[in-house]
Amino acid sequence: METTQTTKKVVKLGGLGGQGVLTAGLLLAQAGMNSFKHVTWFPSYSAAMRGGEVDCTVVLSHKGINSPIISRPEIVVAMSLFSLDQLEEKVAEGGMLFLDSSVIKRETKRDDLRIFKIPASDLAVKLGSHQASNLILLGALAKATEILSLEDIKVELDRKLEEEGKESLIPLNRQALERGASLI
Repeated sequence: METTQTTKKVVKLGGLGGQGVLTAGLLLAQAGMNSFKHVTWFPSYSAAMRGGEVDCTVVLSHKGINSPIISRPEIVVAMSLFSLDQLEEKVAEGGMLFLDSSVIKRETKRDDLRIFKIPASDLAVKLGSHQASNLILLGALAKATEILSLEDIKVELDRKLEEEGKESLIPLNRQALERGASLI
């Protein structure tokens, strides 16, 4: 995406611990460091390791970022019903809402948003890993918003997996990103 010096994008991701919400947000932030001058990643989570509420805010900007705490994000990814219930009303008017429709069955309450219902969890299982739903949603977000190119995210994903000694997971994770992007 070609960006201007005034570009600022705010993304909020929410779900349950263990779904990869923080990982997806961190990938977005780290990939954004190549295209944006200022980047913040602000995680928030409950005391529970798995299954507790978790979210993170990513701010990508060419100007200084005054605070990583944002009350009206323009883009929200909800990976659980709880996160949808908590975040739907906070999305800025005219914003975008990405839902894992495999686990979120209720209809949204707002008609002023661009809503993307992605069956990420079901698609991840079909790819061979239920843990890839976060990357399917991240791929959809990248394609729909054009904040960053899918290639920028893939480069960061590869770097992260290689650093962790998990090179064997690169093809599956890249496939998940591409699958999400293909749905847009």
